[in-house]
Amino acid sequence: AVVSTQSTGIMFGWLLKSIVLILESVRVVLAAAFGENAGKIVDWLAWKVSGAHKIQRVSSSLKGLDKMKKLEECLANSRFENLKKYRDYTQTADLTSAIVSAKEIAPSKDPEFIARMDITFNPICQINKLTEEAISLKRTKYDTSNEDHEMALLSLWNCLQPDHKLDSRISEMWDEVGFQGTDPATDFRGMGILGLENLLYLAKHKKSAARLLAASKHPQYGFSLAITSINLTAVVMELLEAGPLRNHFYQKCCTGGSRTLLITDLHEAHCSVLTQFIDFYQARKPASIMEFNEHKAVFKEALEGRLRGLNPYLKPVP
Repeated sequence: AVVSTQSTGIMFGWLLKSIVLILESVRVVLAAAFGENAGKIVDWLAWKVSGAHKIQRVSSSLKGLDKMKKLEECLANSRFENLKKYRDYTQTADLTSAIVSAKEIAPSKDPEFIARMDITFNPICQINKLTEEAISLKRTKYDTSNEDHEMALLSLWNCLQPDHKLDSRISEMWDEVGFQGTDPATDFRGMGILGLENLLYLAKHKKSAARLLAASKHPQYGFSLAITSINLTAVVMELLEAGPLRNHFYQKCCTGGSRTLLITDLHEAHCSVLTQFIDFYQARKPASIMEFNEHKAVFKEALEGRLRGLNPYLKPVP
């Protein structure tokens, strides 16, 4: 009798999940055809049938990037203001507590959802934390009286030009690696220390840095490497704060379990985007450097489309 009861429970659970998946498919079709209000009616019906909120149903029925996108959608469209501000949460425990409280989810009614909440919502908080750190670095101005800033800048020169000694801190030689004037500090005004750290990471850790520097000196399709790197740092930050770049990081988190994201993950994304842009720019054979911003805008639009698509992962560069 006990086995029979368990089997019935398992069968009922499977049937319920199947019904919810069918209703979700119907919701997507109706929402596309008749607008979100039609989709909301199906959401309400699914809630009545399953007794579970949409965020619970998404958590149990989807996987990977699809699940993370839908969870963000659930939170962004929530009627609870604290859940709408889900990007403010950097601690998983705080976000999961807010969800359980707002939705009044009883652990006894959905123990599986409660048990997997930390793993489910960890990627959201990891990306929020990374974004917060990146914004902080962007807002940190280059300070010529800060020894760490100055050492990082000189290290950048040594990595990019190991065979050429810099004649002085203020020098015309900075033009060789793509800065605009004699003092690179002025070029970091827009992106702060993040602009320097991204460029230094490329110079220190990527063999392709030498290729990119050589490409920057092309007689027809050349560009300023340092300035281009800072420009692409701005693109990366715009896409991260607006949302599309989060999908790349979701793939990193989802394939790595409860993987912790570090600022080096952002540096890697910047290296990938910068390399893609330089190859894109030179393949388009610009008539002059005056077309730089035009080509950058086209590249950014294409990149954003890809990040919103099925495969947003940015391959690391060597």
